[in-house]
Order: sequence, then C-alpha cells, then structure tokens
Amino acid sequence: MGVGAAVASFGLTFLVRGFSSTLGIFDIPDERKIHTHKVPCIGGLSIFIISVLVLSLFVRLYPSGFIFRQQILGLILGSTIITILGVWDDVRGSGAGLKLSIQGLVGILMYWTGFRFEQISLPLAGTVKLGILGLVLTIIWFCLIINAINLIDGLDGLAAGLSLIAATTILVVSYPTTQPLSVILAIIIIGSCAGFLPHNFYPAKIFLGDTGSMLLGFWLAGLSLLTSTKAPALLILLIPVIAMGLPVFDTLHAFIRRVRHRQHPFRADQRHIHHRLLHLGYSHRHSVIILYIASIYLGLTAYILAQAETFVTLLTLLLLVLGCILIVQILRQRPDLNHRVR
Repeated sequence: MGVGAAVASFGLTFLVRGFSSTLGIFDIPDERKIHTHKVPCIGGLSIFIISVLVLSLFVRLYPSGFIFRQQILGLILGSTIITILGVWDDVRGSGAGLKLSIQGLVGILMYWTGFRFEQISLPLAGTVKLGILGLVLTIIWFCLIINAINLIDGLDGLAAGLSLIAATTILVVSYPTTQPLSVILAIIIIGSCAGFLPHNFYPAKIFLGDTGSMLLGFWLAGLSLLTSTKAPALLILLIPVIAMGLPVFDTLHAFIRRVRHRQHPFRADQRHIHHRLLHLGYSHRHSVIILYIASIYLGLTAYILAQAETFVTLLTLLLLVLGCILIVQILRQRPDLNHRVR
C-alpha cells in the first residue's frame, strides 16, 4: 500500500500542478522569498486526496476497521478543515490569529475523537492522570507541529523530506506496539511525500504551500499521538519530539527570538536555520541535504533512546537541546548572516 500511495501521489501531483496553473494559483516571489519565478503552490491538495483514498481503502480492506471509525472520522474532518484553511491562505492569505484559532479548534476535535494526551509517568511522581490538562496539551501539540512544518517549509523539498523522515522514525520506534491505524497514517505521510518530492525537490515545479505543510504537520501530530495515546511513559512523549526535533526546535527558537527582539512572534523573517545555511554559502540542494542528514541523525537517536532508560533519554534530550542552541548561537555570530538572502 505504501508503494501504491507513492505512485498515486506522484501521478496526482501532475494533475494538481496543471490545476494550480490553470487557476493562476502561484507563489509569487517577493523580497523575503528565495525563489525567483512564480511556482504553483497548492501541492498539498495531492496529499489530501491521497490521505482520503488510503483511509477509504483501509476501511474497505481491513475487516475490523470499524473499531477505528471515531478516529478515522476525526482524521477526515480535521484534515479537511486544515486543507481548506491552507488553500484559503495560499490563495487569499490569512492572519496568524485566524490560523491559530482554527488549528486550536482542530486540536479540540482530535482530542474528542481519540487523539489525546491522557497520562504520563514521571520519574518521581509515578503515573499522573492529565484530565483537562490533556486537552490543553493536545491543542498545543497540534498547533506546535502544524506550525513547525509550516515554518520549516522554506526550501524546495525540505518540509516533505523532513516529514517523511520523521514519520518513518515514529513508525519504526513504535512498531512493536503499534496498531493498524498508526501504520496507515505513516503510509499516508511516507507515501505521499515520496511521490511528491520528485516534483518538489530543487528546482521545484510545485510547492506544498500552506495547504501541504500544515496538512503534513496535522498528520505528524496525529501519528505521534496515536502511537502514544495509551502509553503512560514520559519517554513515549519525548520520542516524537526528538524525531521531529529539527522543525520543532526551529519553530520554538524563532518564536523566542522574535519575542526577545520585541517583534511579532509570527512575523515572517529570514533567520530560520535553512536561511542561515544559505547565508553560509551552501547551495539550495546542499542546504536541504544537510538538514536531511541532521533529521536522520535525530531519528536514529530517537530509535536508540527508545531502548534506553527514561533518565538516559531525558539527559540526552537536554544535551541535544543545548547542542542545538550552541550551533544556532555560533551561526548567529557570522557577520554574513545579517545580509538578506538573494
């Protein structure tokens, strides 16, 4: 099914490219964007269509699929809302307030359909029932991951490639205890990204757009929650964070940086990690490959830590965060980082 999803995604993207061009839906270059010519920008529609098809096949081919009917309903409704929001943003533009509000409502929807934080076990406190805090954490989680993938989507092939790597990591780490729906969600992400990347890798013939980047963030948030819903260990909550560490860290760092400089936390800039690599002189392709390698490294780290004790995982996560902060601070000292990418 994974190969079929990739082939279908590859073929369907041709149609979406033509559809976007016919309607005149392009990403137009401006002073803060890297590309120099207009590019079709609603590539996420192909991912949405693939996701609906794969879920439909799952229900039809898996006899016990009715067990997951509530979760599947949540996935279809949630992805539809996110896709509509993304298309609107790509075509007409929308403010951060509107996007966050709708993402929050989607988080509530997903909580009530079974994608939620329920309990964690802390080293000294034992198992803690989250109650209403679980709803708050679920909303924050969906908003964080959706925007993390959206903000990292600054170079051709970057968001789709990182999403593919993160989904593969989560699937491999959770496979011994996973359930069929988790595998289907992973197939949706891995297959749709694998089929889309040939169109999206530099020089891109079509962009994910907010339609695709937010949708991939939605699927990753759902996948990570579905694989950890019934598991109380704090470790299970940390593994997806490490697997998606690059976009998550970049988003949190951007938010803190803008607040510290008294800027709007959601104002677009060219200080993301992929911009910094371009400023250092790396080519577009090389910058993406470097970030792929970094994401694979984090994925391997997540896999190894899944076999380790909780204390070791927490300590390693702390070291990873400190290492990322150090790297960003070193990059920030480069004088050429103050110049705009051209």
